[in-house]
Amino acid sequence: MRAAGVQAGSWQHRRRQIIGWALFALVVALVPFLIADTYSPTILGNRYTFGLANLSQAVALMVAVLGLNIATGYSGQLSLGHSFFVGCGAYLTAVLVNEFDWSYVATLGVVVPGLFGFGVLFGIPALRIQGLYLGLLTFAVAAVFPSIIRLDEVAARTGGSNGLLIDSDLEAPSWVPLDRVTEWLHSLPLVGSRVPDGLTGRQEEAVYKYFLLVVVALVCFWLVRNILAGRVGRAMVAIRDNPLGAAANGVNLAAYKTLSFGISAAVGGVAGTMLAMHSGFLGPDEFGFQMAIMLIVGLIVGGAGTLHGAVVGGLAIQFIPLWSSQTQTVPGTDVALEGPYGTAILGGLLIAITFALPGGVAQGFRRIKNRLLPVVPKPPVG
Repeated sequence: MRAAGVQAGSWQHRRRQIIGWALFALVVALVPFLIADTYSPTILGNRYTFGLANLSQAVALMVAVLGLNIATGYSGQLSLGHSFFVGCGAYLTAVLVNEFDWSYVATLGVVVPGLFGFGVLFGIPALRIQGLYLGLLTFAVAAVFPSIIRLDEVAARTGGSNGLLIDSDLEAPSWVPLDRVTEWLHSLPLVGSRVPDGLTGRQEEAVYKYFLLVVVALVCFWLVRNILAGRVGRAMVAIRDNPLGAAANGVNLAAYKTLSFGISAAVGGVAGTMLAMHSGFLGPDEFGFQMAIMLIVGLIVGGAGTLHGAVVGGLAIQFIPLWSSQTQTVPGTDVALEGPYGTAILGGLLIAITFALPGGVAQGFRRIKNRLLPVVPKPPVG
């Protein structure tokens, strides 16, 4: 039975939105204190281990999927080499931090315009091809990126095959009230007992780094949302749905296609900065074709053409491979799993999601929410 709906823009609708965002903010703020130490739950006979570092990396991957979503999900251009832009942003940040003593946040002033310009230049030849040919071209760029990093001409700055260690460490400033927040969390029912009595130096650094990444991710999502809600976003969707119709209505296909590549590359560069900020070490193989494929998987699982899909996709490509590789027995039984079944489990889940939720998890959740909590459009005035 379908529930009674509320009118869009009404107080009931706004109250529902406020409650939803408040719960989301509470979870985002509470989780790092609950898993500041490694968390190892046992589920259906299997022990799964993860920590705050995994969640911080998932936040960075959300931004990477968001950047890919702009070019592929909203503009309709098949890009299989988004890891190239992510890697460029990461190594550019590392060079600025190591050789010029810049802060991580300050490097965004170079990464964002630099990757935007590079994305626009990359989008110009992409105007001549489309579909699978464009996907093959972008995938080749991603596959060649590790070889570029290993070249002798740039190895002194990139670290070559040995990788690049970033000298700067992120430490929580003295004005950040992590201890007072921890004491306040102890007073909360149900979850207070899970919060540690006090954070060590390493835990404070991990929690501070997590919140810094969350702030950068929120700014990225907010800016992209505003771009997509305006004229540029409507033009991208029109090009994706019907290029000929968009051109007939005055949309400059060449300008908006290259612009979408530029914005996508800039957001991917921010994701690279976040990954450098998170790990403090970069290896050339991290940004090869494997990351490119995983970003596509995250886009499909989360849902192309949706902002929420980037959040789901980042969590999926971080935690599903991690947990599937830790599955030692068939859930609920004593039958042992021998061999590398992690990839097989990930592939099976991807097939199941593709059949059950062809539009991605975000689209499926939206359909369920519209059925349980429908919203009636506001009638026109007069």
